[in-house]
Parts: sequence; structure tokens; C-alpha cells
Amino acid sequence: MLTTGRQLGLGALLTCAIFVGAGCNPTPIVESMTPTQGTEDGGTSITITGQKFKVGATVQFGGKTVTPSNVTKTSMSLVSPAGAVGSVQVTVENPKQKRGEKALSYTYLDTTAPTVNSVSPSDGHVYAQGAGYEDAVATGLTQITAKFSEPLASATVSVSSASLPDAIKGGYSGAVSGATTVSGDMVTFTASEVLASARSYTVSVEGVDVAGNRSAAKTSTFSVATPKRLHRYVVQEGDTLQSIAARPDTYEDAEEWKKILLVNQDYNEVNRDAPQAGLGLWLHWDE
Repeated sequence: MLTTGRQLGLGALLTCAIFVGAGCNPTPIVESMTPTQGTEDGGTSITITGQKFKVGATVQFGGKTVTPSNVTKTSMSLVSPAGAVGSVQVTVENPKQKRGEKALSYTYLDTTAPTVNSVSPSDGHVYAQGAGYEDAVATGLTQITAKFSEPLASATVSVSSASLPDAIKGGYSGAVSGATTVSGDMVTFTASEVLASARSYTVSVEGVDVAGNRSAAKTSTFSVATPKRLHRYVVQEGDTLQSIAARPDTYEDAEEWKKILLVNQDYNEVNRDAPQAGLGLWLHWDE
């Protein structure tokens, strides 16, 4: 009996239909993947190698179905989808749900820079006398905080100050010394001394996350308002005439202590280095 080519082809198809696992739709064998890591926003070109890959195969990439290109029996190409930072499983599946037994591991890297969510005091905030602070010198203001979008490994805070336009003397500008600490997503700058009144403060904050990504610098400005000018000052324990003259609500100049002494020369109790606490001193102003 003669067998035609058509009969042979039909026989092969019937054989595949009966013995599905015998080679017509094999289980893929996954051997390797290059690269094994990439950015969290996806877009990384990947090659998977192995055996028995079929045209129409798909790749399960961390639970997401990806259709590869350039599929041959031993390799395929694909582009990673976006994913969360961390490791995911990657498997190959031939048509008719023939999935390879071996799962590969792919790691999404953190490549997103942290951002500054907020800074306190906020940009433009004004501490007014009586509402934000009481004493022109002992304002009680020492800390500046910033909240980031994620935990940080380190942070840098720089603070500078300058006299407000209505300061009694004015002309001051300089850096504010202090220490910066990091706790999770919070950054705290603690000034070495209380923040003086009659000053504006410019703050620059930036941070580095645990993956080494650096944020853009965030700049903000706040101010501690100029206090009301005093015409009479009551001496406090520990005052000197120099410290009184340097106050932002008196002359804002330690060298003006002589003017205080001159105006109050009738008081025998006026000691330049240790004036009597509770003594009321008059302040002269050239109107």
C-alpha cells in the first residue's frame, strides 16, 4: 500500500494530538537570564536561554504576563515591566500552559531619588513677637525639621541668616551652626544657639536614601520678626551692659553699652559687668 505525503502529515498531527507531551508541545527548560536586575521603572532588555522554547511562549514576570520576541528553541528576548523594589520570580510558559519547572529570580533596583515632603518652619512662615516668641533673645527656637518621601541614610542641612529690613541696626548675615540628625524619613537640624529675632533664615535640605539616591535640594525661608523697640529695660540675672546693648530690641550693638551708662549715670548701682538685677535702665534713641 502506497502512503502519500498528505497521509504522513496527517499521521504526524494525529500523533501530536495523542501524545501532547512527546515533543509537539514540550515543557520549556529554562537555564539562564541576563541581566538579572534592573530599574524599578522597567524597560530593561533581557535575554532568557534554555531549551524547547516554542513560538507563542509567554513569560510570567513577577505575576505580570510578558510576550517575548525573537523566540527560538534556545532563547528569547523581552523587556522588563515596571515593578516594586525587590526580587520577583520569572518563569517561561509554552503554548497550552506548558510551564517550565525552573523559576529564575530578577531584582528590581531602587533608582528613585527621595523628595522633601515638608519643611518646618514652612516656607514664608513668620514668628511674631508675642505669638511665635516672647523674649527678643531667648526666643526658644532651635530646631528645623524636614520630612522625606522615604527613609534616609544621610542628610545635609545648611542654614544661613540675615538681618530683616526693619532690624534696629541691620547689616548682619552669616551661617547658622548646628547639628543634623536622621531618623527614618525625618531630618532634624538643631542650632547651636537659639535663633535670634530680627532675622530671616534660609534653609537648604537634601538627603540620600539607603540605595544611594540623592534628592534635589529643597530651599525655604522663614523669619523671626523684629521685636518692639524698648525705651526701658529691666536688668535680668546675668546681664552685662554689653549683652543688653546687643539685644535686638535695644541697640543690637554691644558697643553701645556706653550710651546706656551715660543715660543712666545717676544710678550708682549701674555696674558695667554686673548691673543689679531688677534695675530699670533707660534707653536713649535718636529719633
